[in-house]
Amino acid sequence: MGIERVPSSFAPSSFSDAVAVDGPGRWIQVAGQVGLDPDGKVAGDLATQANTSLDHVERILTQAGASLCHVVKLTVYLTSLDNYAEFSKVRAERFAEGLPASVAVQVAGLLLDAEIEIEALAFVPS
Repeated sequence: MGIERVPSSFAPSSFSDAVAVDGPGRWIQVAGQVGLDPDGKVAGDLATQANTSLDHVERILTQAGASLCHVVKLTVYLTSLDNYAEFSKVRAERFAEGLPASVAVQVAGLLLDAEIEIEALAFVPS
């Protein structure tokens, strides 16, 4: 029972090619989160928005009895793939114990003129 992160077969890489989940447990789908500050505005550069988005994901997971270490997949929406390297650094810092499987998609725009939106899928073993 547990979560196994399968590292990428490409070297060097900042990806997990897959995350295998064994045993009974609970899935948590966290809806897309943008980097809203306490005033309800998106502010800061891409790294700030990414960290704030992940703060929101982490808060939601905590409320559901989980943490970032339970995240098995991230879907990341960026208004420019030119910002992917900056996001990748933030992701590596926030998921230092093991990267979730991830996908990044460039989109034409996001709510509140955000540059990034992050949704997560987590698994909590029983």
